Amino acid sequence: MNTPDKELIDRVIAGQATKKEAREVVEWFSDTTEGQAYLSELINSDAHLLDLEGVDETSLPPMLSQKILAEINRQIRQKEIRHLIFRVAAILIPFVMIAGLTFYTNSRLDLFGTSGYSEIYIPKGEKTRILFQDGSQAFLNADTKIRYPEKFGLTERKIQLEGEAYFKIATNSNRPFIVQINDTKVKVLGTSFNVKAYKNDKNLNIVLDRGKISFITPRNSYNLHPGQQAVYNTESGQCSIYSLDKSTEASLWVNNITQFKDTPLPEVLKTLNRKFNVEFRLNDPNAYKYTYTLTTESNSLKEIIKELEKITPVRFQIQNDNVVIVTTN
Repeated sequence: MNTPDKELIDRVIAGQATKKEAREVVEWFSDTTEGQAYLSELINSDAHLLDLEGVDETSLPPMLSQKILAEINRQIRQKEIRHLIFRVAAILIPFVMIAGLTFYTNSRLDLFGTSGYSEIYIPKGEKTRILFQDGSQAFLNADTKIRYPEKFGLTERKIQLEGEAYFKIATNSNRPFIVQINDTKVKVLGTSFNVKAYKNDKNLNIVLDRGKISFITPRNSYNLHPGQQAVYNTESGQCSIYSLDKSTEASLWVNNITQFKDTPLPEVLKTLNRKFNVEFRLNDPNAYKYTYTLTTESNSLKEIIKELEKITPVRFQIQNDNVVIVTTN
């Protein structure tokens, strides 16, 4: 059997081919290994996620959802069923085109709202990256929880976040990507931005690098443009918008860079606690008055502590690898 060219296949899928052409393509799908492989590639909504060009493979290990492998295995088990369906379809072309397109679309969208959810927690001391079925990416910082559907819906792509994440969203003007953070949400079409929204933090921070987003609170909606930051006080409900000189500094952690800019000691300790999963015990409350400005690529707690000790009289003593005593001279 001759292999149909891509133009013919595209016309059949689009419903623009003759019955004879459609029958030829359907028979190729059902009767040849090559055709079945081609069809599986079309149906598999996650196949294109393997294209990771432009992502730093050394900074964060990829973490593909286990649901992808489960979906592939499920499709293998259903191969014989599809084989029979397409043989019948060769006789009933008009009907199979409708059913086939519905199946193909539902493999990419949750048309009927039946898909389950995956939930991932990144412990302190770790970080990772996950890929969604639409090609969007999320870089997850330590102590972060994310919940997302196995298939995005027809009208929106919605996930839930607690913690810090940097998003690279695939553009889709018909289905906005929504990051739900408690009673607020970030709505985007295609962009790159950083969200810092840890459970015990008073402020929720959003920094936009590229594109355009809307930050929606119970009281108002705010449109952010590249280089802008939204700071939302979760207690008062007040939101302030700032213009930044270097918006990309908010996501330096993605590339294993730690940065503090006039950062109070409590915030410094909180960041290091998440990054290295160590407990800080403060013996002198006077140390809280100090602030730190530091940018380092070091991934060693000992090295970072040495740099901090050069800035103020605060001293750090590591005990048992996971406890740090904080004192002053």
